Amino acid sequence: MQITIDTPYVTVGEYARRSGQSDTAIRREIEQGRYLIRPKAEGSKSAVLINMVHLALEAAEQAERIRVAAKQ
Repeated sequence: MQITIDTPYVTVGEYARRSGQSDTAIRREIEQGRYLIRPKAEGSKSAVLINMVHLALEAAEQAERIRVAAKQ
């Protein structure tokens, strides 16, 4: 299997569009530490960017755990 990531980071708005979640739900997940974001300098007003590489790795690890469990 090959996973292709078109960009390493996306904005909250773009992730909302891709995932079908609301901006509010995504920001809640960020606050709870479920989504990794690109670090920002203290006081920075730059956009919050979600780490898509981490999400892809997390999904691959989850799929592998399920695959191994199914074999047992």
